[in-house]
Amino acid sequence: MSDAEQIFVAGKEEVEQKGKKATTKIEQTVDFLDETQRRAAAAYTAYIEAQRQLEEAYKGQEGQADKTYNEAVEQSRKSCEESITRARKAYEESIARTLRARDEAELKAREARNEAMERTWAVFTKARK
Repeated sequence: MSDAEQIFVAGKEEVEQKGKKATTKIEQTVDFLDETQRRAAAAYTAYIEAQRQLEEAYKGQEGQADKTYNEAVEQSRKSCEESITRARKAYEESIARTLRARDEAELKAREARNEAMERTWAVFTKARK
């Protein structure tokens, strides 16, 4: 082999080695980019999942707040109805007592009137005889 051929072969081997090193570096870079992309995708997936869980938590809290509000409104309504029922009962009892007192007073007044009328007629009939 001539010197020129040897230099060419040596240069060719050197170029091949540099090419292999460059290919290895490119592969390492591609592997690094692939790994970075996988981690970014995993982080994005985790972010989306966390966002979904946060939305569920907000909805749960909103549901609990609605439930608490509705329970408070219902309790208030029941208390109001019970108070109105007690007031009506007291009102009706008061009216019944007042009506009984009126009836008793009218009865006593009628009895007193009847007695007075009887005495008056008795006095009048005695005076006529």
